[in-house]
Amino acid sequence: MSQPIYLLSQDAGLLKHWQASWGAACITIEQACSPLPADAILVLDLAHPQLMQWDNAQWSARLSSALVITASTNPRDEEGHYLLSAGARAYCHAAAPGKLLEQVLSVVAAGEIWAGRSLVQRILSAINQLPAQKPVLSELSEREKETAIYAAKGYANKEIARVLNISERTVKAHLTSCYDKLGISDRVHLTLRVNGLS
Repeated sequence: MSQPIYLLSQDAGLLKHWQASWGAACITIEQACSPLPADAILVLDLAHPQLMQWDNAQWSARLSSALVITASTNPRDEEGHYLLSAGARAYCHAAAPGKLLEQVLSVVAAGEIWAGRSLVQRILSAINQLPAQKPVLSELSEREKETAIYAAKGYANKEIARVLNISERTVKAHLTSCYDKLGISDRVHLTLRVNGLS
């Protein structure tokens, strides 16, 4: 990735782990020129003692121009929900395995939002509590609709396969088809669509 990644942490071990996971494009904030480029990817260690409070007005400007990945050594769904609502593009475990950190970076660099499974489940559950409107799924086959509805309820592919008596591979194929037909890219957007909220 040619886009530089700016890291904010005082933990030398964490910085080393991030640099090993994300490569030479990583620059610590201390080494960076100020101000950072508008389209920067900024990775924040939430344990950093000088990190501004999230209600600070300066975050509004930074979050509107940079792609911010927030990382915690003690992640909590409540904190993740708050930070994503505030404009962060990802919330992850700071010491996650390198392959997972690569996935987080790839998703954020593509303009999407990344969150861990438990936080996504919590968001899906909250969306499902909203008042239902008429679903707009007319472009889907009956089997795709069934698959989409179970996915929107937070069922894992394995659970959907068991309930519908089909293989996990078929579930994945149905979901891919749903995403293509509905012009969406993930389960959060699928849940919104199933509930008539987008």
